[in-house]
Amino acid sequence: MAAAVKKGGKRTQAPKNVSVADKAKTYLRRFWDYLYLHRKGTVVILLATLVFFWPLVIRMNSYSEGGDAMFNAWEMSRNQHCILHQGCPDYTDANIYFPNKDTMLYSETQLSAGFVMLPMHFINQNPILQYNLLTILSFFFTGWFMYLLLKYLSKGNELYAIAGALIWEFAPLKMAAIFHLQNLSILCLPLAVLCILKYFELRKRRYLVGLFLALLYVFYASWYQMAFMLLALAILLGCMWLFRLAKLRPLLVIGAVILAATLATAPLAKEYIRFSKESQTGFNIKDQTLYSSSVADYFLPYNGTAAGKVFHQVNNSPPRNAYNLDSYSYHGLVLYAVAGVLLFLAFKWRKKGREFMQNYKMIGTFWVLAVVSAVVSFGPLLKFKGSYLYDVAGVQVAIPMPYILVYKFLPQLSFIRAIGRVSVLFLFALCCLLVYVPWYLKKSKWSLKRRHWVTGVVMFFVVVELMPLHMIPMSSHPHAYNHYIPEVYRYIKENDDIDNLIVLQAQEYPNISLWMARTEVVLWSGYHNKKIFNGYSGIAPKNYEDDYSDYVNFEENDIQKMKDRGLRYAVVDKELNKNKPEAKENFQKYLHDKPYEDSRYIIYKLP
Repeated sequence: MAAAVKKGGKRTQAPKNVSVADKAKTYLRRFWDYLYLHRKGTVVILLATLVFFWPLVIRMNSYSEGGDAMFNAWEMSRNQHCILHQGCPDYTDANIYFPNKDTMLYSETQLSAGFVMLPMHFINQNPILQYNLLTILSFFFTGWFMYLLLKYLSKGNELYAIAGALIWEFAPLKMAAIFHLQNLSILCLPLAVLCILKYFELRKRRYLVGLFLALLYVFYASWYQMAFMLLALAILLGCMWLFRLAKLRPLLVIGAVILAATLATAPLAKEYIRFSKESQTGFNIKDQTLYSSSVADYFLPYNGTAAGKVFHQVNNSPPRNAYNLDSYSYHGLVLYAVAGVLLFLAFKWRKKGREFMQNYKMIGTFWVLAVVSAVVSFGPLLKFKGSYLYDVAGVQVAIPMPYILVYKFLPQLSFIRAIGRVSVLFLFALCCLLVYVPWYLKKSKWSLKRRHWVTGVVMFFVVVELMPLHMIPMSSHPHAYNHYIPEVYRYIKENDDIDNLIVLQAQEYPNISLWMARTEVVLWSGYHNKKIFNGYSGIAPKNYEDDYSDYVNFEENDIQKMKDRGLRYAVVDKELNKNKPEAKENFQKYLHDKPYEDSRYIIYKLP
């Protein structure tokens, strides 16, 4: 029986049946109202994203940076084939590095990226298009989710929320990760934090669902970002409990959701742990130190900003954005100054009232997150510049950091090599702190004119120090702009009998002068989804380089070696075999069954 409700003092019956269409209209109306409420920030962030990515937007179907960008595009396509049960009997066995097993586990699988782009798989199966589109969308949602969080924290201040969102989207650290989808998955951190704060305030279940989905996206995108997300949420929730910003019961509910999302990755995590033990794929202290941040990295301006240009010109030295080989950790002197001033004011004025005390606790929480993430980013051994070894009275000395305990007592995290990437949490904390500036300005005794001057100075330095001078950097290599699905791979895809391939390229392999060649083969294997000997990944099978170098020289005994591996077809890339005339003669001499040939490729069937 429908529940009776009161309306205008009278008891009325709630509607018994609501159609799915009516529910959909209701949710769409609510979403539209939400967008309208946040229209200013949404439009600014959308326009900024389109302007920055415009050179890529008009080439989404054909441009690829190569390297990891092509590898990520392959991963997305392979994941979609596995989701649809197309030529994927065992998920852990990717179609690269055939006949080796567990090759999907050689890198992070990014399963969530393949899932969210699955609709595009039915529209256009070009892996490049899907990859470029998701890259652009990832940047947009990075900024938009941060904007929503900052607007909530600032109680509706548009200017500072938009500024913080653009920093989070386009800061130097993000410029180092434009073509790495796994790093971009951290876009869900502000969404997760917003869902937590909204749940504490309203106790609505929808925020728990939002939190779970945000976590699941990150957890199935990158083990790195999963570890960073868990660290951030542990610090935030721990500080909120210690500072009495949240009660124990809702904290436990949030903890249960985080635990559920973590356990949801157990099937895949179990396979990674097994594979890691069997293959000893963890990284040692030397690797982790090499790819950690140095103290200097936090103060070296990025060459792609106005401040960075001036800095490097004044120093009259080649641009160095970081001593870390993998990432940048410079987040702007203005943000450092703002964070310091806010902590001082929050402490000084904490006893002026309840709201002052609450803001003081929140600012303290973000400060704890910033400090902890900075310390963790230094890795096992402290680097002030490029080295972790220092000469003290003729003795080489290294300074251990707290992370060395993680290396010692949590070997499960040895898969993290580029620990310097955790600096993204430092940037997150600084962006959250920024939006408390207008509140403290309003509470000061300064005139409106002086407050506007402070805001103007802060915004000026944000632009000069952190906003990129140019649109997305694009490769100067002509080959990067002309990636269309080759006809030979369309032929392979359409013919079920053609499988177990090896693509033979030379030009002084493995130092191929055409630098995209190796990953281009992997890229298109995501399209045709047939098993290939070739590969490109975080690690490679034992003796892979030696074996392939032997095959590209192609002698008669190589045929039997290939067949022993289960290979059935050889695809010869004529463009990259020009410097192997003897190999070309041997192909024609020993291989006679030629199902396909075009201006660039020949497919030979092994006898």
